[in-house]
Amino acid sequence: MRCVYCRARAGIVRRVCPDCAQVVAIVDRAGGAVGMIGLVDIFATAGLTRERVDCVLDAAFGDTPTIRDRLTSEMANALMRGLGMPGRQSPDDVRRVRTRMAAGAGEGTVAAGGKPPAWN
Repeated sequence: MRCVYCRARAGIVRRVCPDCAQVVAIVDRAGGAVGMIGLVDIFATAGLTRERVDCVLDAAFGDTPTIRDRLTSEMANALMRGLGMPGRQSPDDVRRVRTRMAAGAGEGTVAAGGKPPAWN
């Protein structure tokens, strides 16, 4: 069977290869409790490559948010709570923002090399 994240061989019964399973386990343990730099250090200590980690974090299954979206929302909420504000960012909210930014949509968006609109 092939890994659902990286498409490498996972085993006869497994759906996730050992490396991708390790990435998911680290994210589940650490989650939004550590920053991105701390998470990168944990991945490096575990001997995981950037390509493998990115592959798992960016894996999209249908219309569900990616693991990176979940991490981003957890970190944003932790930051907002630390500043005394309610953290209400959901992984779906992060996914919507990410897809709109990738599409170049949204008010105030300027295409690469373009000029921002003039304010009157």
